[in-house]
Order: sequence, then structure tokens, then C-alpha cells
Amino acid sequence: MMELFSAQKVEHSHVVRKEEIAWFLRQVLECAKKKQVVDVGAELMKLTNNTTCRMLMNMRYSNECDESVKIIGCDIKVRDYYEILEKVLKQHEASPKIENEDLMDILLKVHQDHNAEFKITRTHLKAILLDLFGAGTGTSGEAMGWIIAELINHPNAYNKVREEIKYVVGNARLVEELDVQSLPYLQAVVKEALRLHPPVPIVVRECRKDCKIKEFDIPEITVVAINVYAINRDPEIWDNANDFWPERFLVSSKEKDVLNYIPFGGGRRGCPGSKLALSLMHTTIAAIVQCFDWKVGGEGGDGKVNMEVGIGISLPMAQPFISLPIVHFNPFTSSI
Repeated sequence: MMELFSAQKVEHSHVVRKEEIAWFLRQVLECAKKKQVVDVGAELMKLTNNTTCRMLMNMRYSNECDESVKIIGCDIKVRDYYEILEKVLKQHEASPKIENEDLMDILLKVHQDHNAEFKITRTHLKAILLDLFGAGTGTSGEAMGWIIAELINHPNAYNKVREEIKYVVGNARLVEELDVQSLPYLQAVVKEALRLHPPVPIVVRECRKDCKIKEFDIPEITVVAINVYAINRDPEIWDNANDFWPERFLVSSKEKDVLNYIPFGGGRRGCPGSKLALSLMHTTIAAIVQCFDWKVGGEGGDGKVNMEVGIGISLPMAQPFISLPIVHFNPFTSSI
């Protein structure tokens, strides 16, 4: 699993993320040209689905891959997953790749390695793939929706991100993944939005031995639910805990403490794909801010995104995030 999400593999897959972000921007640009509103959340979900499918099995979720639609979709019985994944695995086995391996190729290689320290069965393969599909699609798409919503509702922050991008990137090209390291305010915005809207608000763990947490005795094998959402909004840790204030991550050493900030969980059981998710989030958010302004709800909207939280394990938005895009910068003009 560590090989799948190593820094080298994340870097190797940056071309996929770049192409899918460009595809997403073109869809929104087309809507802006026609003065059509966009379901921002739905489009971001397509982006994460396409990116995940291409990285896992070199197929796009939209239009191309019936199997990927079935795996990610909700219209399938659990017992049918086995047959769908078996079909995809056989397709990869029949056409092994030496270069440009996707994650499924890597898993199959480990599965077929008889000298591997840990033997991965075919059942293990399918379980890992389902975990990766589940973790790599909904949570990232919803998180990016919350980040953009916070920025739209805080126009000063939106403009600060745009000015930072302009200063670093200029006016002639689209922001890229390598630029993110030079965009500290953008990074602070993403951190702050993930603090308020963690992709995994509740983390479940099992105690491996008896322990004591404050005045509570926790016996061995007790299942413990850790409320990440509450920790991230604890007023004893965070000043103005419920406010969106990205600057806190630029000025306060206390609030930059890694033990106080756990949007992806923590320790050895933290989300192994967090680096990959953040790579997509930072670049996508930067590109959206660079390219578009928004009228929430369309021409007659009130300018504010409804931040009511809906029902679901990842705390999605209660209402669809509908907005009219207005082009600020078209990065494809020179290539059209």
C-alpha cells in the first residue's frame, strides 16, 4: 500500500491529474460560454471519479468505462462487485504493461510475486480496489466543494488566492501542481477548509491493549470512535474555532501543531492517500480561482453558498451547489 501512494508514484501520476483538471475546466468554460449554471459539486465528483479510475485502471469514469461506473455507482448489488472486478483484473492480466503502470498493474505484480513477504490473494486485491474507489472519489470531491464554497462566501480570501497565483504564475498560463509549493496562502486555505469540513469526520479504531485516556479506562479490543470534526473545532485549540480564517495557519504555531490538525486521521492508520488527495485539491482549487468568478444560484442568486450540512458519513452539502461561472481567465485560448 505504501508503494501505491509513495511520493514517486504520486509524482508519476501528475500527468493524469493535469489532464483531468484541464478536462474539468473545459466543461465549465463551455457552460460559462452558454451562460449555463453548473452543479459544482457534481462536476468536482466527476473530476475525482475520472482521476481515480485512470490512476487505478487506466480508464475514465465518464463515457468510456462501463465497469468503473458500476463500481463507483450505487445501483449495484454487493454480490455483483466480485464479477465486475474479476473482469477488470482479467483485462489487465491479458495486457500487462511494462511502462506507465496504473495501480491495478502494481497490485497484480505483487499478487503474482511468489517471493513477496506478504501474500496478496485475489480477494485481497478486490478488497483493496474497492477501498481505493470508495476513499478516492466521494470524499475528495466533497472536500473540494466545501473549499470552493468557503472561498466564494469569503471574497477577500478568494481574491487573496487569485493575487497570489497571479504573482507566482503570471497571466499567461494555467497554474500547475509544481506551483503549489510557492502558494502558501492557497495551502492555508485548503488546510482551513479541511479543518472545518474534514473528509473523514469520524475515525473508528480498535484498542490493541488496555490504556487510559484522561479519566477513561479503555479495555483491550474496545472499538473507539474519534470525533475528528469536534477536535478540529475545539475552542481550547482553535481561536474562533467555527470561523473560516486561513491566516491562522500562517501566524500561529499552536494551530499548526500536527497533533491538533487531523483531517485525514493520524499515525500509522492515517489515510495513506492524503498526499495524493491534497495534490489534486490544491491544483484544482487554484485553477478554479484563477479561471472563474461565480454567481451562486445563477443570475438571481443571493451570492452565498448554502453551508448547511447534509446526511452522510462524509458530511456532504445538504443542498446542490449550483452556480453560474463567469470566465476570468481562459488558459486554452492560445490552443483553440
